[in-house]
Amino acid sequence: MGDIIDSREQDSKLLWEDLNEIVEQVNIEFKEYILSPLQIKIGDEFQVVMKDIQSSLKLLYYINTYLMYKKIESRFVIGYGSIETIINEDSANNMLGTGLTSTYEVLNDKKNKNRYRFYIQDNQQTTALLNSIGLLLTEIESKATHRQYEYLYHKVILKESLTKISEKMKITQRTIYGYENRSKYKLFHQIFTSIEKSLK
Repeated sequence: MGDIIDSREQDSKLLWEDLNEIVEQVNIEFKEYILSPLQIKIGDEFQVVMKDIQSSLKLLYYINTYLMYKKIESRFVIGYGSIETIINEDSANNMLGTGLTSTYEVLNDKKNKNRYRFYIQDNQQTTALLNSIGLLLTEIESKATHRQYEYLYHKVILKESLTKISEKMKITQRTIYGYENRSKYKLFHQIFTSIEKSLK
């Protein structure tokens, strides 16, 4: 689950267009891993149900990269818990479960500045550890520039080669390596790999 930070301060029409573009692209890109589609629910909140933690983390990074490229800040909660009803394959609505309810409660805590939060059902210790990692990710990400996110957009969303990115951004490949290093792309994925292993 996720929502947009300070959405009321943004142009509503432009935000709506950007969010719908992202939702459409995500549902295509991650089709084989999605159990219930990514949809905008109430206002600026969005929800998706994924097959596993690995695809959830990949989707999180993908969405965040897309949003940050569009200059839209967001916060996320990855919930790892039960859904007691039938999973709705057509909509994010009409589902109930401890996992969904508790994840939404975490998301609804607007005072928490952690942009990457977790809820692991029946495991408070792991939840606390992952939320500590989320704080570190939030701090790391706060130092990234929009130019670095522009690079990540070309790499992660458009899946372009270094040569193509160099041409489009009008920079050398050496500068590209600098953007990747300073954006902590590899560090994020190393941390995500560790999270995956901890939940297996």
